[in-house]
Amino acid sequence: MYADFVLENGKIYTENKARPWAECVAVSGERICFVGSEADFARSGLSNAQTQRIDLKGKVVIPGMIDGHTHPETIAKSRWRLTLPETEDAGELLTFLKEYCEAHPPEEVPFIFGVSYPTTMFGEEGPRKELLDQYVSDRPVRLNDFTDHGCWYNSMALELMGINAKHQETGVAPFFMRDENNEPTGWVKEPIPSSGFEDQMFKKIGWQPPKTVDGEMVRPFLEYLNDCGVICLLDGFTEGEDGMKAFYDLDMAGKLNLYYEGACRLLELEELDACIDTIRDWQKKYRSKHVDIHTVKLFLDGTNEMGNAASLEPLYNDPSGKNYGEINMSEDALIKLLLRLNEEKLDLHIHVVCDRGFRVACDAYEKAKKAVTQEGRSWDIYMQLAHCELVHPDDMKRPAKLGIIINWSPHWSGGYFGDAAIEYLGRKRWNSMYDFTAMIESGAVVTYGSDAIGPGEALRANPFYGMQIGATRVDIDFPLDQALYPGSVRPPASAKLDVKDMVRGYTIDGAVPFRFEDKMGSIESGKLANLVVLSENIFGVEAGRLKEVKAEAVYFEGRKIRG
Repeated sequence: MYADFVLENGKIYTENKARPWAECVAVSGERICFVGSEADFARSGLSNAQTQRIDLKGKVVIPGMIDGHTHPETIAKSRWRLTLPETEDAGELLTFLKEYCEAHPPEEVPFIFGVSYPTTMFGEEGPRKELLDQYVSDRPVRLNDFTDHGCWYNSMALELMGINAKHQETGVAPFFMRDENNEPTGWVKEPIPSSGFEDQMFKKIGWQPPKTVDGEMVRPFLEYLNDCGVICLLDGFTEGEDGMKAFYDLDMAGKLNLYYEGACRLLELEELDACIDTIRDWQKKYRSKHVDIHTVKLFLDGTNEMGNAASLEPLYNDPSGKNYGEINMSEDALIKLLLRLNEEKLDLHIHVVCDRGFRVACDAYEKAKKAVTQEGRSWDIYMQLAHCELVHPDDMKRPAKLGIIINWSPHWSGGYFGDAAIEYLGRKRWNSMYDFTAMIESGAVVTYGSDAIGPGEALRANPFYGMQIGATRVDIDFPLDQALYPGSVRPPASAKLDVKDMVRGYTIDGAVPFRFEDKMGSIESGKLANLVVLSENIFGVEAGRLKEVKAEAVYFEGRKIRG
């Protein structure tokens, strides 16, 4: 066996603790065949006349990166939506919307879906349909907020969906906010990309948005990820069978230059059998070399910005002291879910943002795992907690102790969501959010992902962009008010993430939830040749310039796909 090529005269950051740096890396076929010094490679006998020698000229090479939580299908299907202007002024935003509608009559655009108004634009009462009606009343309108966990309908949309005072809530998302007369206000919490209610509306107006996705629709985002050095991703949740098929078809056509792991969304415990059946069906139909699914996705709570996350303390703006936010599954139900998933050997990926949700998840996992192991049976699954924006100090070391994986989106670390959560959490608790340092120091597996969910967020899926915000706690596009937050640094400044920790989370730790540690995530002999040549030394660049680092060349399984 001879090397097809060797990257030499460089700085190879291996993520192998036994040999963190090397001078060269050689590749044969899809795999790495040598990592070490140039002198040792010369003596290895792995080179012949056909071996291509590539001079790195001192450039740094890191392992191919992993996006541990993103939404490629949602991005693909939402390119038709209207991007709203970046403003905190409701009048400016709605005037833009009105002018757009005047230029595009209902015959041309029968339904308006706008993204994304700031969560800080309205108080705890949320937006009202009457205000939206003043600007657009000739067609149904839906405006999603910045988080995509809230939306705002006008009266025509509610009427066409059959949502009125007589409509009974189902107990599952979406949740329509109501006034004292039970009339819908127009504000909705936890909307889903498209619901049965909207299907009624679309039927009445004789129009349908794109509901299915194919490989060519998702390719632009995937190619952007490749451009940034990403060669593996976990879907935040797979939106349907067509999503799985899209990635399978791309792989069968030789056009998928990354690994895709799907996730089946579970709304409530009663749907678990159906969710498992769906996963088994998709495994039979769509498993391929680079495509798989073995994960269930659960939303355990909502968002801190809308006050529907599960809090350990009463919400700050509740004078009664009785509102602790909302949780979508009890500890007992979560234990049952985990026990069943362990039997099925299916992993669990949970959306959880506030401290009570985090504690409930940890408690349930600890009890379920203990029950299984005390019976002499093996615990075979991973539970990954995504977001974890506010964690009680007493729970910080539990992920490492229990073997729970944490996933965070570094580009949220600055001012992306503003300070709307202060209204519900109070300033003291808000000032302690987004701090993962104690978890990392305790040895927890902390992975990173973009959670990009719309075209406007796609560019934020660049890991180097996220690393800059994680390292500075200053949002590049949405900085906090400097009068309140000096330098726009989100508190606590001590929670700034170390670049080496982030690279680890995007590489070897990022491989853990996929069970890919034996084949990717580090640069070691025998592993897949997933390599990223950087334009600058990421470990020496000033934190405020990290987004300027580029993937000059990207190798996926030994093939150069970029550069």
